[in-house]
Amino acid sequence: MTDVRQQRITLIDSLRGFALLGIFLVNILFFTTSLQTISFGVDLWTGGYNEALGMLKDIFINSKFILIFSFLFGLGAVLLQNSCEAKGLSFRRVYARRLTALLVIGLIHGMLIWYGDVLTHYAILGFLLLLLFIKRKPKTLLIWSLILQLIVPVLVVISSLASSGDPQFTTLSGEEMQQTALYYQAKDAAIYGAGDAGQILGQRLNDFIASIFNMILFYPQVLGLFLLGMYFGKRRFLHDVAGHRALFVRLAWIGGVLGLAAQLAMAWTELSFAMEAVMLFVGAPLMSLAYISLFALLYQNKRCQKVLRVFSYPGKMAFTNYLMQSVICGFIFYSYGLALYGTVDVGIQMLIALAVYAAQVIFSMLWLRLFPIGPLEYVWRLFTYWGKPVRKKQVGGGAA
Repeated sequence: MTDVRQQRITLIDSLRGFALLGIFLVNILFFTTSLQTISFGVDLWTGGYNEALGMLKDIFINSKFILIFSFLFGLGAVLLQNSCEAKGLSFRRVYARRLTALLVIGLIHGMLIWYGDVLTHYAILGFLLLLLFIKRKPKTLLIWSLILQLIVPVLVVISSLASSGDPQFTTLSGEEMQQTALYYQAKDAAIYGAGDAGQILGQRLNDFIASIFNMILFYPQVLGLFLLGMYFGKRRFLHDVAGHRALFVRLAWIGGVLGLAAQLAMAWTELSFAMEAVMLFVGAPLMSLAYISLFALLYQNKRCQKVLRVFSYPGKMAFTNYLMQSVICGFIFYSYGLALYGTVDVGIQMLIALAVYAAQVIFSMLWLRLFPIGPLEYVWRLFTYWGKPVRKKQVGGGAA
């Protein structure tokens, strides 16, 4: 029983570490490219391998790993609930303190380090999860998960049909979009890449506010993945992958084939805005579910597990490593560091992300030889449990 429980915890930590890598490969673009330029969908680096890498990122990475992280956040809520009930603690109080601490740290992160913070949104949606869904039955969670994930694509399609032919809705030409995107890129490069601390702070606050409004569109989808993770937690699927092998095989095939088809349609065909939204909001969760399922299945093989277990070290310290990535990228791309903002192409960005992540794997392994959890995880847990110390034998699996 102990071996099964330990494997389950390590699987969750490894999956979280895997998601952290994928998220970083996406986030690094935002450290060197204007938020407005990205919003316009304009690629600054063209030709050859940059376009190929950009397409591969769109198909296999973008939007998928943040959804895996969201799934694990919901799963983590169930694990914490089970732990609190076993210890005779009030889960609602513990989780409310946990989310409050997450919100405070997220706001500090977003305003003072990097505007693309996701912790703030997780905290806000976490309170919705706590208030509305934490006591729901698994079947109810699954139904609401599907409803929430379909809300945005359905509304987009309805809006598109209602506005078709309406002369009010005009779009910029390709040339106009390119020129506007280049203007914002030059403007932000002058601030992030060469500005002083006050200018960077002002721009970061503006971008933080803009990113909050941008993220609201994805709230139903993220909350839907929270609920899906809770459903898996309450049904204990990841507690016993071998016992639910047939389910994970089906999910890997269905999610992989349909999700990949949707992503390829976006990459290789000309779609309307409405159809592209449908492909994104349906295809990305399907691929995320396929990744989770395939990862869990591979983890049952001893040889594969030895390789995948490397992800468990940064996964146990995901909170610390996520914030460390922002700090490190600030020193790489902003004016108070190497000032490489806007100067490195897609390939170099990905190499930097891989190098930083590899360093984090080594750092996490060394840290966890000395301490049971990461430094920020310790602070977070102190606040969550009102200063009660972490037991020395405590292992990972709780950070989500």
